[in-house]
Amino acid sequence: MRQYCKFHPLEPALWYNPRAHMAYCERCVDSGETRGGLGQARCYLTGDELQYLGSANTAKPFWEILGQFFRYPFKPDSLMMIGIFVVASWVMLSLMTSTGLVLMLVGALLILACITRYGFLILEYTAEGRAEPPTLSETFASAGFEVLFQQVVVQIVFVAFLVLVGRLGSSFFDIVALALVVFVTPASLMILATEKSIALAINPQSISHLIRSIGWSYLLLYAFLFLLWGAEAAVFEVFADEISPQYFLPVFVGVTLYFMMVAYNLMGYVIFQYQSAIGFVAEDAVAREKRRSTIDPLDAKVEVLVKEGRYDKAVDALSKHLRTQPGSVRHHEKLSRLLIAMNDRDQALTHAQPYMEAVHKLGDDARLYFVYNDYEKLDPKFLPEAPAICVSLAHQLYRRGKFNQTCHLIANLHKRAPSFTDIPDAYLLMARALFDGLKDQHKAAQYLKFIKAKYPDFKEMSQVDTLLAECGA
Repeated sequence: MRQYCKFHPLEPALWYNPRAHMAYCERCVDSGETRGGLGQARCYLTGDELQYLGSANTAKPFWEILGQFFRYPFKPDSLMMIGIFVVASWVMLSLMTSTGLVLMLVGALLILACITRYGFLILEYTAEGRAEPPTLSETFASAGFEVLFQQVVVQIVFVAFLVLVGRLGSSFFDIVALALVVFVTPASLMILATEKSIALAINPQSISHLIRSIGWSYLLLYAFLFLLWGAEAAVFEVFADEISPQYFLPVFVGVTLYFMMVAYNLMGYVIFQYQSAIGFVAEDAVAREKRRSTIDPLDAKVEVLVKEGRYDKAVDALSKHLRTQPGSVRHHEKLSRLLIAMNDRDQALTHAQPYMEAVHKLGDDARLYFVYNDYEKLDPKFLPEAPAICVSLAHQLYRRGKFNQTCHLIANLHKRAPSFTDIPDAYLLMARALFDGLKDQHKAAQYLKFIKAKYPDFKEMSQVDTLLAECGA
């Protein structure tokens, strides 16, 4: 049964806390890794070390991705391998007349060993979550006689079992024994490829454990493999007469390799899909590369803490981060929303100053306006400490026809920030707000006269004179 994250019910779980009996997705754990690997992870809430679940909850059922198995042999490494074995078989066939029987048998045995090794590597790699087939160097790293020997021994054991049953002299038992051997062969191959142990591959307990772990899906797997073998036989029955004898063996090898790759890829994926029940841990290679690459650990921690109602710890985590990264607007926004939601008015207004400075440095004045609105609701008398922010906000408010707020931000700016260089620009805006919006020509004229008296070199002095004339002064 699939497990899902406690905090994200639609996300399959990748980690499990045995002590708390809770499962988590990748977003909800404190993992030291950043891109792939099993690594270690701890619970944000308790600090407990978590158990890694691999792709046990993320793997799709094999019957939903059957097309993927048929496309597997067409990947570059697979096609190259098929080509090598086809050419090798054709060369061996061509040299049959010029070489001795012993040499030919050695060559055939070597090809069979490599093919067997390649099939087992496919099964093993797929079970480990690798999407790509084995490469040439991995396949020919060793001759593969050990794998061939193990498989031959397992087959000999099964044949010996059939011979022993045959000595009972019962046709019924012979049929049952043959059906049993055929039925457990895929499970035996899967165990042999992953465990590399003859004893386990022929052990009834190991085989039954694997079949029970897969459950009724094993019957579906067996049926599909049976259809694959039948399809292979049908291909040769249809085209056998159409293929000339000199090309029959290479074609036979190529077609056999194709169906073998499909079958072994399928069996490996079944192990991958049912890894939790089998007692096997693996992760999809593609998911492993992407895992946590787009996840901010701080965001994940804060999200978990907030969902558990530990707001103070969430505030501490964000505040600590912002002390080292004061320009992170995204985290400022998270902290602001959290403090406002907690109704912590004093701390929210204190945090407003560095938050608005970060937004102002970003150059996003429209965003600055909406941030200011949130704090103005908390305190109608709220003023940013930085004069440049006040002026930027005043322009935004003036364009929106909010003249009272415009005047509130700029009033007495020369006293609050005497060294601020843009005071004449600010007071020109103030005069326009008073004149256009509040219809107070007298106060507007006062600010304009202040500009003329204190800043005679102001570059927009012509606008000051024009507005003064309109005020009737």
